[in-house]
Amino acid sequence: MSERPVVVLDLDGVIIRSNFIKHRAMLALFADYPDKCAAVDAYILANGGVARRDKLVEILETIVGVEPTQERLAQYLERYAKSLTASLAVAQLVVGVKEFVVRGDHAFYVSSTAQKEEVRDQLARNGLNNYFIGVYGSHTPKAIALTEISRQHANEAVVFFGDSLGDLSAARETGVAFVGVTNERDNFKGLDIVKLEDFGSLDLVDYALRAAIRVRSDQSA
Repeated sequence: MSERPVVVLDLDGVIIRSNFIKHRAMLALFADYPDKCAAVDAYILANGGVARRDKLVEILETIVGVEPTQERLAQYLERYAKSLTASLAVAQLVVGVKEFVVRGDHAFYVSSTAQKEEVRDQLARNGLNNYFIGVYGSHTPKAIALTEISRQHANEAVVFFGDSLGDLSAARETGVAFVGVTNERDNFKGLDIVKLEDFGSLDLVDYALRAAIRVRSDQSA
């Protein structure tokens, strides 16, 4: 097993502080349904890591009570994408993540439910595109992405840094070690997992990597 594990990073809340930007943008789509806003708000917060199309289908169908036709979905997705353009342009990096990636001690990948083009744009805007071997976007479920990465690095440990319960589920499904990032919101309260607030201390990052691999080994024993 390599001493330097492969690192997979989620985008929102792990590389970019964009969770609440996207939360506000999606919530604004339903301003015409003021009596539904509280339920929509709760749903968005509870379902980080779910692809935007899937979120919209669920919100429209079960909360708003309208049929999520292809035409309606396309309209909502277009409005959402337009509302994000300016906001994401000024979104800040999570503290220390650039230094961690640029240090180059690991093979790095991104796995996100955001559209691949959006992920690439965010990485390029922050001068990070060339540091990642591969980028997986919304068309590749995270469990499939983690499986593919693990196969490509069969003799190395793989650690996924995510900030949602969906991320944790994907890691557990594929047998990948996991670090829960709590920079924007702690979605792992009460769960016995390795957590990391940000990447400001590379010593703490290295410790989290080792701890996550140890936890995964203990679970497999």
